[in-house]
Amino acid sequence: MKGNHYSCLIFLQLLHIISAEMDTIGGNEYIRDGETIISSGEMFELGFFSPGNSKNRYLGIWYYKISQTVVWVANREIPLNNTSGVFKVSSQGSLLLLNGEGRDIWSSNSSVLVGNLHPVAQLLDNGNLVVRNESDIDHLNLIWQSFDHPCDHILPGMKFGKDLVSGRDIALSSWKSLDDPSPVVLRVLNHYTPEEWNIANWSSGCQREKPLDCMNRDGFQKITGVTLPDSRKTWYNVSMSLAECKRECKRNCSCTAYANLDVRNGGSGCLLWFGNLMDIRDFEENQDLYIRIAMTESTGWSKKRKIILVLLTSVGVVLVGLTLAVLYAYKKKNSPRPGNLVQSLVDDYTDGSQNKDVELLSFSLAKIAKYTNHFSVSNKLGEGGFGPVYKGVMEDGREIAVKRLSETSTQGFDEFENEVRFVARLQHRNLVKLFGYCAQGNEIMLIYEYMPNRSLDTFLFDETRHLMLDWPLRFHIIQGISRGLLYLHQDSRLRIIHRDLKASNILLDNDMNPKISDFGLARRFKGYETGAKTKNVVGTYGYISPEYAVHGFFSIKSDVFSFGVLVLEIVSGMKNRGFSHHEHCDNLLGHAWRLYKDDKTLELVSESLRKSCIVSEVLRCVHIGLLCVQNHVEDRPTMSFVVLMFGNEGMLPPPKQPAFFSELEPNSTSSKPGSVSVNEVTITSLDAR
Repeated sequence: MKGNHYSCLIFLQLLHIISAEMDTIGGNEYIRDGETIISSGEMFELGFFSPGNSKNRYLGIWYYKISQTVVWVANREIPLNNTSGVFKVSSQGSLLLLNGEGRDIWSSNSSVLVGNLHPVAQLLDNGNLVVRNESDIDHLNLIWQSFDHPCDHILPGMKFGKDLVSGRDIALSSWKSLDDPSPVVLRVLNHYTPEEWNIANWSSGCQREKPLDCMNRDGFQKITGVTLPDSRKTWYNVSMSLAECKRECKRNCSCTAYANLDVRNGGSGCLLWFGNLMDIRDFEENQDLYIRIAMTESTGWSKKRKIILVLLTSVGVVLVGLTLAVLYAYKKKNSPRPGNLVQSLVDDYTDGSQNKDVELLSFSLAKIAKYTNHFSVSNKLGEGGFGPVYKGVMEDGREIAVKRLSETSTQGFDEFENEVRFVARLQHRNLVKLFGYCAQGNEIMLIYEYMPNRSLDTFLFDETRHLMLDWPLRFHIIQGISRGLLYLHQDSRLRIIHRDLKASNILLDNDMNPKISDFGLARRFKGYETGAKTKNVVGTYGYISPEYAVHGFFSIKSDVFSFGVLVLEIVSGMKNRGFSHHEHCDNLLGHAWRLYKDDKTLELVSESLRKSCIVSEVLRCVHIGLLCVQNHVEDRPTMSFVVLMFGNEGMLPPPKQPAFFSELEPNSTSSKPGSVSVNEVTITSLDAR
């Protein structure tokens, strides 16, 4: 039965474990993967399965003895990676899917606080999985039902569209592929490829050719003959005209499209979309959709301005090309060959007593190509300033991440040198581990341990995945980062300043343990040195300390500032960069400071954490975060003191007003977006590489 994703079902039938009578489970019962399945007569069954050729496990509902087609999946975006899953009903009425460690990976979020509640889950004959009170046998007051959260199948009894009472939008969304049931997210303007459309792989979605610019510099393109996008993130007004609808969409930078709410009698009302436009298809309809596009793509842009732009762009491209060519020629002439560079770095750290500490393995290009399926696009994890990153699997089954130097990279050798010099010698549970390198011909690659949960920002700032980060897990991540920084600043034999600490550089392993990564901008200091000055300020806007941004001075306290920003982001679930509030013009640091002064710190906490948070820990984290983002270097604690403050419940020193704090009111004149002011000195937005 190998390769058959219904082998679990066949196995259970052979053992006579399936019972058509077992169609409910209660708070004291559970379903374990590989043991039992809920059955609804002869129509549907619920259990664990692996789709297509995937080894991931999902909880789903499928037709029984008819076509064995999966009609609903619970954990569409968060699969189990083994057969240790457990499905149960909580005493408050929530469906829970747990992994082998007992951690929730999916929940129906249907908890209710009422007395005498005895919730049970039942799979009905129409394929609807419901949660009800045991006494509600007529299903008049359901706690939750899967029909309100459909996947890609329509079943009898389902309802679609906007529920004006609950505000819920019910719509279908297709699988990414036969092996992946996660929903497809389609963006504006078709850019399907190399083969994707023909094999029904729509996971890459559509891409914009030009990014939006807002600030009255965007236009709208009229599209006809399509179905309207998914309406989960929409707003409507029944009395607005189409012209008023356009103005309302244009003044809101988050609005991506608009249309008439009612097309009868010439059209009336306004319907606005926010975020990605999902599920747009060709269809013979007489309703028009107006999609927001960059002004440079708008049909109303004047030919004269286009000509000027083309000329300016051409001149700019030529100048940039010449500059890059000169820099490349100079760098190639003065940089050592990859093999020689690696050998010199390895020799530098394998002499004398240090020999036992270095376990830097050398991999051949042929082996790395084999591990990554010849650098297959399907194995690509992302791309940074160094170059693309690929997932690979070694002969012994270990998963690795391979950073491959791009031919167009101008900082690749510097980053490579830093990674080899620092990461190879730094061993700590909260730092990413470097396995080795590949240097063959002009190919330069770094091989790291693979982090299955990617980076912290993919959870923290995602509308869905942030729900997986309850307060105990966020507090665990904060403490892990602090211990990793303490090791870099004090406990390792090198004193390292990271200089680019941010959410995207915190990787999460299989158990969601945080690991600091990307040492491309790091600097090493001797024991007696505490800081240095540079003319080349690098880093990421929103995390850079004021003394570094304005004067180019960096020290271990620069990392402390970045850590403080990160703590406030983890607590609030909001980015410091781009933060806005209707009552003031402050960034996230200023907003946290206002709440702290008004004794309203808990209002900073993400809504999804209100039930799981421990108030004393939250208040302490925000307090420590504010201490770390003080304007003056001497007011910030060291990481050793930060770790000490996290580890006890003693009194904390009061924080002062944080850096980059503005007391401008919403109607006051403020500096332009993308710039900050410190001591009347203004800097522009900075991003690493």
